Amino acid sequence: MKKVTIAICDTQEAYRERLAEYFIRRKGSQAQVFTFSGRRMFREKQKETRFDMVLWGTGFEEIPAKAGEDSLCMYLSETPEPEEEKGAAVFKYQSAEEIWREMFVHYRELGKKNGYVSRQEKEIIGIYSPTHSRLQTPFALTLAQLLAPDKKVLYVNLGEWAGFGSWMEESYPRDLADLMYFISCHGVKIQGILESVVHSVQHIDYIPPMTDAQLLCETSAEDYQKLLLLLAEKTDYEVILLDFGIMIPGFFSLLEQCIRIYQVLDTGTLARGQCTQFEESMLKQGMSETAGRMEVIHFTAADLQLIEREPVMQQWVYGRLGDRVRAARYGQHGNG
Repeated sequence: MKKVTIAICDTQEAYRERLAEYFIRRKGSQAQVFTFSGRRMFREKQKETRFDMVLWGTGFEEIPAKAGEDSLCMYLSETPEPEEEKGAAVFKYQSAEEIWREMFVHYRELGKKNGYVSRQEKEIIGIYSPTHSRLQTPFALTLAQLLAPDKKVLYVNLGEWAGFGSWMEESYPRDLADLMYFISCHGVKIQGILESVVHSVQHIDYIPPMTDAQLLCETSAEDYQKLLLLLAEKTDYEVILLDFGIMIPGFFSLLEQCIRIYQVLDTGTLARGQCTQFEESMLKQGMSETAGRMEVIHFTAADLQLIEREPVMQQWVYGRLGDRVRAARYGQHGNG
């Protein structure tokens, strides 16, 4: 994958190096980062390197005119409301994650071409619970944590009322609804369309889920297919986890494209009836091969009580939930 080249031009050494360190540590697979404390250093490096993005602060006022018309130049503003004459700008004293997203919001407008890992190299995993088990999402997030040390993972929650804002103690200026709007209007060819909404936790990238569940149902099956196309063919993620909630438009078509499917179930007579009806529905639609790829994970009420005592995703990996995920992932499928 071709990395995006980023130049950080700022005379504040501590700030400049901390921002670069974050980009290198958390976004190193996507970006190559250079830092500059003076204009001469930048000009010399520019002779051999074309920068896709240039973040510039005080002392680098001539940079926007010299960086090239196909480069994104963003002013590192000292105030939340920058001067309009500075052009594209980002408030420098906010989280590095939000700076990254704002950069790609602007970069998308340049229409850059993306590099990507081929679809054949990706593992698309579906997680679904016909019994609406409350442990479905904890199972999915624990699986994502176990895979993240070795693979680049993207977690996508397609459920309703996910509650991520309070759960993750984050506020999201953009979420899956914004991404689906971009896709609906522009397709999947615009660089930065995904990076502008992605957040990270525990080395996992994730798209904040929609806060309005009605939008999940109103989004077309075609747009959900475009979303999967974007993730599978236009990104460098090695694992894509689709955590389904309600049966969104095109649900079965998305499920068929998953290499692995985990069916998370509660125990009991009612749960068995729900599971049976779901599987019968799949067979009626000629999805016997897909049904054969589904692995059933049962959880009891006692499991739920035990896991809810410490609803912290970092703790799930080392407890009973982590053991169940390891057994599902590696117990029957080797180390793949």
